[in-house]
Amino acid sequence: MEWGIHEGAGITKQSREGTVSQPIEAGAVIGGRYQVTDLVMTSADGDEVLQGIDQVLNRPVSVLVGSPANSEQLSMSAREIATGERYAAVQVLDLGITEGRSYLVTNLAESADLLDLVIQSDAPYVEPFYTDTLGTEIFGVSRSKEPVTYEDDAEYYEDLRSQEESRPAVLGKLPEINLGDKFSGLKDRFGRAKSAPAPAAPVVPPATVGSTTEQAPAVSPGVPTAAAPIAAPAAPAAPAPKVTRFTPADSAAEPAVTSAAALAAAQKSRGISVDNAGQRVASSFPAAAQSYTEPAYDDYEEEEPQEGGKKTTRLLVGAILCAVLVAAVVFAYNALGGGPATPVASTSSAQSSESAPGGSSESPNVELTKPKIADISRLVPGNPSLNAETDNTLSKAIDGNPASLYKSYSYTSPQFGGLASNMVFVIELKEPSDISEIQLDGLNGTGGAFEIRVGDSTDLADAKVLSSGSFTGPTVTVPVSGENGEALRGQYVFLNVTELPRRASGANGSRPYGLQIGEFRVS
Repeated sequence: MEWGIHEGAGITKQSREGTVSQPIEAGAVIGGRYQVTDLVMTSADGDEVLQGIDQVLNRPVSVLVGSPANSEQLSMSAREIATGERYAAVQVLDLGITEGRSYLVTNLAESADLLDLVIQSDAPYVEPFYTDTLGTEIFGVSRSKEPVTYEDDAEYYEDLRSQEESRPAVLGKLPEINLGDKFSGLKDRFGRAKSAPAPAAPVVPPATVGSTTEQAPAVSPGVPTAAAPIAAPAAPAAPAPKVTRFTPADSAAEPAVTSAAALAAAQKSRGISVDNAGQRVASSFPAAAQSYTEPAYDDYEEEEPQEGGKKTTRLLVGAILCAVLVAAVVFAYNALGGGPATPVASTSSAQSSESAPGGSSESPNVELTKPKIADISRLVPGNPSLNAETDNTLSKAIDGNPASLYKSYSYTSPQFGGLASNMVFVIELKEPSDISEIQLDGLNGTGGAFEIRVGDSTDLADAKVLSSGSFTGPTVTVPVSGENGEALRGQYVFLNVTELPRRASGANGSRPYGLQIGEFRVS
């Protein structure tokens, strides 16, 4: 007997009785180019795992020769891996069929990974013998192989289907609540206790304090205007605050009220006479106050050090009285149906703007655009076809589920096994957005190297380098900021992987380097 090549593809053993498949020994050649160097193991079904040398490319390979019963499943699994329909920890290099047996040539792989290919992924569950034996001992009879059915199965599953279909309809029937109407009703009820309910006032867009054109329509002709506004504490120069004005639908029914008018109304309600400017007239002061004269101080310079404590007390009392007066003005203004308590500051700010014609206190209001991921792609500048079989799983890195993983092939070295120098993942946003943070979840690796770039086009060279680091840990967070510490604007985010990390768990002993991404987040 001697070993030979059958039709240039298979290994057979010739004898007088005919051609019969036999275990393959070291030294045999499969497919005319793969020389067997070692028989790793043989499964109970007759599947053989071999190690060999590709004589054409001079590289080590693993060979799985399926048994006649498992050859069809082996061929099917190999085609699914090659087309990307199935993920496996092996790389398909060659596939052949001879004498009713299929053989698959891969990179060096574990025996368990190879033998998984001859097992159907959706094969029916076969219960272990010991559970059936235990059931027989307990119940006296063996478990039935037929599924259990009930008379109302059709009605039960129909109810489940109708419940699933009715859920969106129930959500659509929920009433919509208008918060603006609710707050307007509260204002009409508690803000104007003595007047008839007025219709809800429409909200006017925020106006910038300091515009002289807003002050004219703010006061109706029938309401006295303030000749001397109440002095407000000096504040450091800063952009003027935004004031939201609430204008009634009928200005004649509800005129705008200034702070001076509110003060005058509050004083009149207590029986105090005031002038048109809202100031208290002299006749309304007590008689003792009307005849009061300032005493003369002859030696003021000498007595001042002795009365220092009294002056401090007077200043403190005056400050407290001013605070009480301001609080009373604000309370009276709100009680009469006015807007927020900020018009005091708006009056002084408006007159400051009037004193400086041509000046503008408007500050730019730039709205930030929240980034939303539209697509993800991958490119390898030095070897475009490298890892192309896994591109159909790239969407798992942006589907919002950290449990769904994108995994690259595993390699013997962090430099992609010497096949490429880097691998770039390109995240495309729906529109140019303001980016403040980039996060990678579910990495399951240590070491490696990468850099993050942000740009306005798909050109990696034109993108701005933001940060570089390693993949150590389950999550990597990279803060992003522009020149002034603000969010950086761009539409494309680049993850440039220059070295692969070592997988922390589930790695192949001979190929421990590979990339895994659970979720790519841009915020």
